[in-house]
Amino acid sequence: MAEKHLEGDDPYALVAARYPAEPGVDAEAVMARCITEEYALMGASHQKVMQLFRSRAFAGTHAILANRGEAFVQQIVDEVYGAAPAREVS
Repeated sequence: MAEKHLEGDDPYALVAARYPAEPGVDAEAVMARCITEEYALMGASHQKVMQLFRSRAFAGTHAILANRGEAFVQQIVDEVYGAAPAREVS
């Protein structure tokens, strides 16, 4: 397999592109589930995945939360992880 060595003028910026989804496909739901499943498979906790959606530092996940709301994201995360863990009451 050929390997490309880094050059001084190689771009380091992440570039994202949108593409059209088929009619009737909820692209944000598909993406939110995909991201959630990926992080779950890597061992991230339920809470850590919710932080990814809440943080403005993660533009893609945060855009889904901003467009669809916390309940939408929470439902997808709960479907992947099971019910949200109970929170301690102090």
